[in-house]
This record gives sequence, structure tokens and C-alpha cells, in this order.
Amino acid sequence: MHALTGTRGTRRAEHWFWVLAAMLAVLMSAWPVHAEEAAGQWGLRLLKTYDLPPEAVARFLQSQEKNTQARPADAQPGEPLAGAQAWQGPDIDLTTVGSPYTLVIKATGVALADGDVATRLQLGWVLDGTLNKVLLPEMARKNTRAGQTVELLGASLPVTLKADRKAAPVIEFNAAPNLRLDSVRVEVWSGMRPSSPIELLMAWVPILLGVAALGFVWWARRI
Repeated sequence: MHALTGTRGTRRAEHWFWVLAAMLAVLMSAWPVHAEEAAGQWGLRLLKTYDLPPEAVARFLQSQEKNTQARPADAQPGEPLAGAQAWQGPDIDLTTVGSPYTLVIKATGVALADGDVATRLQLGWVLDGTLNKVLLPEMARKNTRAGQTVELLGASLPVTLKADRKAAPVIEFNAAPNLRLDSVRVEVWSGMRPSSPIELLMAWVPILLGVAALGFVWWARRI
């Protein structure tokens, strides 16, 4: 009788353990959706928005045509190409209270041929006449079709100031493989983006799994 009860208890513990694991798996599957929804906000406040003038985009396109003959080794992501074009915005009053500051890029264009498209840009801030670059991962879209309109979105690493400063955002265009660039928008976000409820919950996932495992071991030893 004791062995039968122990077997039932073990099965019951396993049942609840796998129920919890299934619930966490569902939350994990929903994570990309919620993360994508939260990607529209990159800080506490949208400080500035700049739509690059057509002449700046035209210079980017001319630079792209010149760079089409560049060797593959000269076109690595994050490496500036010879003749790269840059756009600098007006000065902005940045404060320590509003830190950190994030630059967000929205580039729209048309795929020239079937395949992957990308933009290779470098971002930065001009502080006291000196350009300070910040990391921006390559923005890309896979498996596009020729003539398809594509919007690429990227955000720089947040920058924190130690003192109130005037700064100007800068974009340096390196290349846009398989993309005819039509427009570029720059957004300046102030403050740290608040975490969504799903992000807060996901932060507890390792702890919940550990508690569930310990609870299962404790239950099994009692039987």
C-alpha cells in the first residue's frame, strides 16, 4: 500500500512539475511577440525626430553606387568605407537627468533583387567638436523580393552623460547591399525604456524553474 501511495505521489509531483514547465514554455513562446510590440518605445520620452533631407539620401545613394565595386574585405559590417557619407543634425541640449540617450534609425527602401537586404550605418554624437561613435548592429531583412518595400529598424547602445552637454546626432552611411534607400528617420530617445509585464515575468523564469525543481526533489524524497 505504501509503495502504491508513493508511486501515486511521484506521478502527482511529476504532473505538476510538467504543468509548470508547460506554462513557462507558453510564456517563452509569447516572448518574441511582446518584445516586438515593446520595440516601438526606446526610452521614457521621444526627444527629437529628424527626417533626413532628400539631398542627404541622394548623397547616400551616390556613395552606394561608388562602393558597389569595393572588394568584399572593404565592406565588413561596422568598418567605414572610403568616401562614406555623413549627416549631422542640429545641437540638442542633453542633461544628466534625461540620461541615457538612444539613437533609433528607421530606414525605408526597395529591394533591388530577390534575396537579403541590409544597411550598414554608424551612429554617433558630436560633443565639443569631437565625434563619439556608438555601436549600431547591422540592420537586415532576409528573403525579400525584388521591388518589395522594406523598413529596417535599429537602435544604438544608450549613452549616459556625466554632465549637461550640447550634442548633435550623426549618421555615417557605409553601404546598403541590395537596397535602394528612399528615406531615413532619426529618433532621439531620452531615459531608459520601462520593462513590460512580460519582461518582468521572464526575469523570474530561472528562479521559478529552480523552485519547481527543488520542490519536485523535496516531494520525491518524502515519498
